[in-house]
Amino acid sequence: MERHGNMNVFKGPESMRSYFDPDFAPPLPLVEIPDRLNPLRKWSENLRQDDDGAAVPKSLNMLLEAGSKAEGKAIVECSSGSTVISVAMCARVLHGNDNVHAFVSNKTERSRLRTLQFFGLKPQVTSPLALRGLWLTAASKYLYGGPGQPEVLDPRGEIQRLKHWSQKSDGTWNPSQYENMDNPDSHVRWTGPQLMAQLPEINVFCSGMGSAGCITGVGKYLKDKKPSVTVVGICNKMADAIPGPRPSALFEKVDFPWKRVTDAVREVGSIEAYRLSMLLSREGLICGPSSGMALQGLLDFLEDEKAGGRLQPHAEADTGDVSCLTADADFHSIENEELTAVDQGPYSPEWELALEQATAMANVRQFILTGDGDERNGYIAPSSSLVIDLRATSDFNSLHIHGSINKPLDSLTPGTQSPFDQKSVLCAQAKDIECIVKDLSDGDTVPILVICYSGETSRLACSILRHRGIESYSLKGGFSASVPVEQV
Repeated sequence: MERHGNMNVFKGPESMRSYFDPDFAPPLPLVEIPDRLNPLRKWSENLRQDDDGAAVPKSLNMLLEAGSKAEGKAIVECSSGSTVISVAMCARVLHGNDNVHAFVSNKTERSRLRTLQFFGLKPQVTSPLALRGLWLTAASKYLYGGPGQPEVLDPRGEIQRLKHWSQKSDGTWNPSQYENMDNPDSHVRWTGPQLMAQLPEINVFCSGMGSAGCITGVGKYLKDKKPSVTVVGICNKMADAIPGPRPSALFEKVDFPWKRVTDAVREVGSIEAYRLSMLLSREGLICGPSSGMALQGLLDFLEDEKAGGRLQPHAEADTGDVSCLTADADFHSIENEELTAVDQGPYSPEWELALEQATAMANVRQFILTGDGDERNGYIAPSSSLVIDLRATSDFNSLHIHGSINKPLDSLTPGTQSPFDQKSVLCAQAKDIECIVKDLSDGDTVPILVICYSGETSRLACSILRHRGIESYSLKGGFSASVPVEQV
């Protein structure tokens, strides 16, 4: 295809491919933020206008490096929106492949679901387990219950379940954005060189952290070329979701070497992120909440450095300026829409306790088991926590933690599937747990430990309780796996 200089024109049969090619297209604009949104005034911040476009380089590079693995196959990815949208667009441009599927939390905002519908993705509630052995056709969007942002390496989480499911299917390919090094490598290949060419005086690079691919790749390139650059990662606060980014605690088990290039990490709440996104958009810099989060995190970092007298080392020697840059990133019907009405609470790995953590919370050396015939059965021992057992009454009477209270669920038996594997179970258990929550006294101030058979239903219960403002925890692995203790 003929290149038209700086006119930003793409013609010919390969026009779309060239339009998506960072080596061919001009770099994205950098815009200095207006003074009214720049309270520090002694330096400039620049916003890279690529809110959803930030996902294009990694999607393009993952598809290019996959080669034939991604051609003619169903592409499946766990994504809240921008990544799977860019994967879908790049797959169409490179391979003419419309067979792209998104697995997204049922806690995703309806406006986001509508956006995905706009791009041809079909919202449908299901699980990879329900699709085993099926050939996926037509672009689709699948909702799942449980943690909206699962830990990357958690085998129970949707990211790993989708990865392992796709590995067993010859007809699918999973980009696996959280583990695929082609993600950060795309930013070494394209984003980093563009930014250095556009702003060679850069002193501070700030990026929201979603997969940690951007901060890893850009941070590596910038520090290789200009070691004095400070790299700051911005995350959302735990249980305070912002579309795209993830809480800092969820990056502890991410394999990308982001810690090697990141000098500081800041957390920003959703209110501040949306507020600044709104103000930027009103100034003509149209951006989403993740960009607002990145800029707010940058301003917080600079304020801290200024207050601590550490600002000068970030300044350019010949000008005294601190140049900073933030980066980010017909409708189908919605089937099985019932999951959008249940399981809307937060999840955190910190609320899932191992046995030793649970006993410490209860202020006992170990749990005592008791059962039928024990004279203490039914007696509630004084404790610094309340233990609620969701198992069937017969199983509870046979053996339970001494001092615990039985609140059996009609929807829970020893053979019941995980609520995160079966939508009907999730809906039924969520409703049953809501009834239990109503029975709890508003005056209860002690933490609650919830126990079930496997630990999965108690995770759901913990989320619902937390959503109601009740401090609660679940016992990891459930009763049978996590309580091999003294029996009286």
